[in-house]
Amino acid sequence: MENNLDKHKLWAALSYVFVDTKIDYRCIVGVAKNYSIEEVEFAFFERVAPVCIGNMLTPAPPVWWFFDEAQLVSDIEILIQKRSRQGLGWKCVSAVVRWVIRLICKSVWAEIKAEVEKAKVTADVYEKRGRGNEGKRA
Repeated sequence: MENNLDKHKLWAALSYVFVDTKIDYRCIVGVAKNYSIEEVEFAFFERVAPVCIGNMLTPAPPVWWFFDEAQLVSDIEILIQKRSRQGLGWKCVSAVVRWVIRLICKSVWAEIKAEVEKAKVTADVYEKRGRGNEGKRA
């Protein structure tokens, strides 16, 4: 990821998975397609999900439409700082938590991944067509 601003936009897009509305994969993919699958997966499972999953698991979620981007970024940065200072015991606990998050979000991640890959293939096809037609227009 090139810079923090771009990272923050990706985090905000991925956070839509955890609000109390139908998941808008097109909105997420509109941002995520600009990153490698590995970057999107890391942002989803290591940054966004640990901060937002509580909203998804709550019977009456406090966030219905969207997470405030500034608060989301702040919460993720706090998570990053906490993880950097964890001792061995908490690192083990964190590993278990990440495993549980991957289980819970498995189907959602599969859908995001498939949609991002599809968007990338479509973009590549249009790009190749554009380059191929440039010489013919003269």
